[in-house]
Amino acid sequence: MKRKALVIDDDVFCLDIAVEYLLDKNFEVTSSLKPTCPMIEQKTDTCPMQVPDYDIVLSDNHMPEMTGLELFEFQRERGCKVPPNHKALISGDISEKEHRIAKERGYKVFHKPTSLDLLDNWIDEILD
Repeated sequence: MKRKALVIDDDVFCLDIAVEYLLDKNFEVTSSLKPTCPMIEQKTDTCPMQVPDYDIVLSDNHMPEMTGLELFEFQRERGCKVPPNHKALISGDISEKEHRIAKERGYKVFHKPTSLDLLDNWIDEILD
């Protein structure tokens, strides 16, 4: 069974790079230019999934509607089934406070630009 990834970034160029990278790693990839998840799409107060719908979630942090950290916190508060350590923020500009909160929650933080080797190491660490 193919591993699944959700990639969220409001920058089309960055989104395309991440999607191509994960497709090359044999992931089934869902991508979005804005924060999304089943709870947002279905307008529910709790996660409707019985099991995690993605193996990993990569999100830019700074986006117009909400930050990646706010998305992850929204999901956490509503019972998202994707483990926190399977979620990563990729940002060129993350505050010390956001970075601290992300680390406390178990989210991985990558700084743009990041190397594909660092992403490989993270994916191997959490999925193998």
